[in-house]
Amino acid sequence: MVLDLLKLLLAIPFVFFLPGYFFSLAVFGRSSEKISFFERAVLIAPFSLILIDMAVLALNKMNVPIKGMVLIGTILIISLVGFIIYQYRFKKNSKSVEKSEETSRSEELFSFSFWQTIFILVSLVLAVFIRVAYLSDTILPSSTDLGHHMYWVQMIVESGKLPVYGMPDFIIGEHIIFAVFNLVSGVGVMTALPSLILFFINILGIFTLTILVARLFRNKNAIALSFFVAGVLYAVSAPQSKYVSGGVVGNIIGDMLIPVALYFLLRAFKEKNQIFAGLFLFSFLGILYTHHLSAFVFIFSMAAVLFLYLALNIKRAFGIIGNWARIFLKPVPILFFLFSIIYLLFIFTPSYFDKSAVSQATGAPSKITRVGLSLDQIEMNVGSARLLLGAIGIALLFLNFKPKKYKYSFTIGWTSVLFIMAYKPGWLYVNIPSDRIGNYLFLPLSVVSAYALAKYFELLKKSSTRFFASALLYTLLFFVITNGLSDSAEAFKTRPQFQETMETFHSAQYLAETTDSSKDVILKDHVNIYGDSWYKLFFMKDYKYPLSRGNLSRYDDPTKPREMCTRDMISKPESAEALKCFSETGVNYIAVNAQIEGKSFEAYPEFSKVYGSNYISIFKRN
Repeated sequence: MVLDLLKLLLAIPFVFFLPGYFFSLAVFGRSSEKISFFERAVLIAPFSLILIDMAVLALNKMNVPIKGMVLIGTILIISLVGFIIYQYRFKKNSKSVEKSEETSRSEELFSFSFWQTIFILVSLVLAVFIRVAYLSDTILPSSTDLGHHMYWVQMIVESGKLPVYGMPDFIIGEHIIFAVFNLVSGVGVMTALPSLILFFINILGIFTLTILVARLFRNKNAIALSFFVAGVLYAVSAPQSKYVSGGVVGNIIGDMLIPVALYFLLRAFKEKNQIFAGLFLFSFLGILYTHHLSAFVFIFSMAAVLFLYLALNIKRAFGIIGNWARIFLKPVPILFFLFSIIYLLFIFTPSYFDKSAVSQATGAPSKITRVGLSLDQIEMNVGSARLLLGAIGIALLFLNFKPKKYKYSFTIGWTSVLFIMAYKPGWLYVNIPSDRIGNYLFLPLSVVSAYALAKYFELLKKSSTRFFASALLYTLLFFVITNGLSDSAEAFKTRPQFQETMETFHSAQYLAETTDSSKDVILKDHVNIYGDSWYKLFFMKDYKYPLSRGNLSRYDDPTKPREMCTRDMISKPESAEALKCFSETGVNYIAVNAQIEGKSFEAYPEFSKVYGSNYISIFKRN
């Protein structure tokens, strides 16, 4: 266990630092007047993740086996190419580089006062501590979603090539990075590896949101407060609550990449810079290959931002569009655009680009879970305090509204479109589970919440009625802190399910060793067995093997007929329907919760108990 942790700690800088560092070096040089040291450091890991995804996709296209030494060599080659480009572009002028006014402004933006630095450090310590404390009881992977994802990761590891999913629900970029860490470090997926990688990405997402806040508002207090709002408030609430054990894997990676793409788009427009325009396209490509829902949400967010800016400046709309075109019709963005087209058309086309997948995600909402969230549900998704602060932030933005400033269209447009997508998705012809959309609202609300607190402190200093303003401020802060940390306190009260997970894994290991997957058919109970989705990793036969009784509500879906066999064979195994199902499916092993269904199965003469523990019983059908 200690050796595995050491291997992983060595692999993280190699995978997440090396390629991104040399890519940054090739793009910006050792020092750049356009970007600060802090921003470069934050962007290294997102660059690395995208580069590795692109490299693995290319290896797969060339039929090169995806193995440990191949990946190590590939990362070293990417780094070497970046260093060569850096030498060619910057080395000659490296001695004559002087600090320009622009460089000083970039560095000064992230030069904090003593108390701002203390506040940031305390916020980061709290953010890490809360997550680590929560992670300590869930470090053994057990999440249903993570089990599904790690099946595909294990398939990459075992086969040496990328899988063909046959469904649009999984996107290859969600799995590549985990497979790379497995192959480079030798640490298996049924360890702390996936949880620790997601932990790192989640913490890094706080930093990517922070550099976006910095460039939107150029306000040091807002930057410092963004660490608290994004990192400490609701630290283990949706969608972050599941990240430690792996739920919504793509969401967590998307939460890191979406602020990066918006950061580059903002800077490309504000500074009319072709380098940032190219990096925006590069980041957008990374989102497309990482997570279909994150890409879908980002496209709507970007469209809302651009549309709002044009609407607010309608008299100059054609001139603005012309300016944008001139930015993107320069050599660097054209090069990145061609690179993206080559990948999308010739290297790997994401499955969700298919017409049928697009039609499933757009149009009138087809299920009750897609018609939108109530305001109470939205509040639960993002947190009362964050929703209140976000509303205050939007109001304060309107008080000093300047249409020509990009920060207004970026913040108001981004927040508004995500709110509509979650609250009234039919207005935008969005046909995706509304709670999944609602999870993304925490990104823009964290941005405007940090702005709200920063502006409130500034207004307080200027207020002539300081006593009442101070009382209101401290009341607001008390509510924000207590409400924003209450979810963390509740999370720590939950009973650890380590023992149940271990028994689940042990029962799966027993079945893998004693059954023949080519002849025997296993049915497990997802309703009452914890961590059961990991069963499939012990067999690696098929994504849908073993069969599983799902949540009982899914069998009563009025929108489309559902198979009932997996329910009936466990719920009423002696019924005529169940007997027919046993005959058709060939199920001869059933794994159930020992305390719930286990007792009743012991009374059935046609079933023999072949495995028993305090938590799980396995029966063989005679």
